[in-house]
Amino acid sequence: MSFSTDCKEELIRIRLKSPRARLAQLAGATFTAGGIRISRTPALFFHSESAVTAKHIASIALSLYELDAVVEEKRTEHRRRPIYEVTLSGKEIETLMHDTGAMVTGENGLKLMSEVPSVVNENDECRRAFLRGCFLGSGSCVDPNRGYHLELVFRTQSVADEAAKLLREASLHAKLSVRNGDRYVVYLKDGDDVMGMLALIGASSTALALEEVRVNKEMRNYINRTNNCVTGNLDKQVTASIKQRQAIERIDQTIGIRSLPASLQQAALLRIAHPDATVQELADLAEIQKSGMYHRLDRLMKLAGGLEDS
Repeated sequence: MSFSTDCKEELIRIRLKSPRARLAQLAGATFTAGGIRISRTPALFFHSESAVTAKHIASIALSLYELDAVVEEKRTEHRRRPIYEVTLSGKEIETLMHDTGAMVTGENGLKLMSEVPSVVNENDECRRAFLRGCFLGSGSCVDPNRGYHLELVFRTQSVADEAAKLLREASLHAKLSVRNGDRYVVYLKDGDDVMGMLALIGASSTALALEEVRVNKEMRNYINRTNNCVTGNLDKQVTASIKQRQAIERIDQTIGIRSLPASLQQAALLRIAHPDATVQELADLAEIQKSGMYHRLDRLMKLAGGLEDS
């Protein structure tokens, strides 16, 4: 079962008592998964990859209007999985189409699927319900283990713009792109935005699951960064120790360690005796500051370099 499917099944379990909120949710599903058939009598149909989602859409419509509803499984040779089609018709179908904005007659003639109905902006519950319906109709959310991406797909730009506006008003950074020339995609790519969207439309458990994955990923990344840092420091420490011991051996073979000042003799003998020790550990053994030990080792390196040049 996909992450998107889990999310939609959680959303379907939400029971809306307000008829206005149910209408707003139905409008969201209509603009994303709906279509119109016009013959002797008009009909509104919906397509969904989920039988449960299809039945949920039919249930909302039947709770608001006197309609006939048929849910059918459709199979094609081009798809491995079936599509579930809901067909709504009957006495109040034209009222439903008008109320959801599917088919509205305005000053400029008949408008199809292009004008969000006023019910959507009546209150916060209706706005959330509309976005929930949009997600149920065409939404998808990538498994957070693979990344963060949530999108809603619309047939008309005007409705996509309205959905993006609602998300931005909720402080989510929604973006809009065009796919295949006739699909308008509103999407979120930031983990905080995706989680915020899921919480906004009522998918609280799914949002928490996403947050758990994100926290685990951030912890793994932190551990990896820390390990890389420690490994890098160890590599630098080992390389520095090798160069210091080579310098000390050069000094010993040419002028002899005993010819050095007492402070440099001590530093040289400590480095030879403790090849894996850090500069701080050598400083502790010599009972001096780290900067003092670093200065002494640096003087030994420069002295050896001068001997090599000569």
